[in-house]
Amino acid sequence: MPEGIVAVAYLDHADKTRTRLDRPVSLGRSSACEISLNDTECSRRHALINPQAGGEFWIVDLGSTNGTHVNGRRLLRPTQLADGDRILLGRTELIFRGGAPRATTRKHAESETQLITRPAIRVEEAWMVLADIEGFTPFSQSHPPEEVSRRVGGWLSACAAGFAAQKADIQVYLGDGFLAYLPVRTFPPARFFAALAALRELQAETAHLPFRLIVHHDRVTVGAAAAGGVESVLGAGVNYLFRMEKVAGAARVRYAATPAALAAWPDPKPRATSTGLHALKGFEGRHELFALA
Repeated sequence: MPEGIVAVAYLDHADKTRTRLDRPVSLGRSSACEISLNDTECSRRHALINPQAGGEFWIVDLGSTNGTHVNGRRLLRPTQLADGDRILLGRTELIFRGGAPRATTRKHAESETQLITRPAIRVEEAWMVLADIEGFTPFSQSHPPEEVSRRVGGWLSACAAGFAAQKADIQVYLGDGFLAYLPVRTFPPARFFAALAALRELQAETAHLPFRLIVHHDRVTVGAAAAGGVESVLGAGVNYLFRMEKVAGAARVRYAATPAALAAWPDPKPRATSTGLHALKGFEGRHELFALA
């Protein structure tokens, strides 16, 4: 995609109207949704379509009763949309047009750094949190699709609500989790830690869907990516966080922080236990990760 060109995507409706997707768009029966559907089989807040880096558009079911279907298959987790995908919510069918070629791997989410338009680039000091559902594959294989969809969608909706309460958003949805960041320049640390506290409460309440939280503090590249005006956070600090999530998974740690996060953490600091020094792919030396109480 040439530099400076913004990806454009649309939803085509059965009545031949079209909705441009240039920001996160919620769909459901509620009049508060950006796309309000007159369909009694839809939930009030049924689904979300979120533009992301590289011209990608991801659809997230928000724990709806009847599920969100793409090309006849019920969504079990956030999924990238491709041109021509048919989306069914209740009895309402929509067709997605545009977007980047499908690339759904976590590796792609880590490495997508080249599609920020140059004038929009800036460097920000930011707090980041990476959330990841533990054991998603065996969980999805051992439960009915309807239950997987409701649990994952309900979890994502609750997590998003914690950030919305701080007037912030989840920026990047992954297949089995998400990445959120709050720049210190525009979000005082208290707002990040209020959102983090909401995630911790949810973590304690959802034993049926355990998930990990990894906290990091770094200077990152921020800018308007090729998916409309939605900002993306990119760079070595993001890749570092993804590598640390793998370390936490191997160590069976559910709540962890990097040394940089602990150094910047306001008092009172959490009780932290070192998990040792770890080699990280793409980073020299060995790196410490701390399990938090």
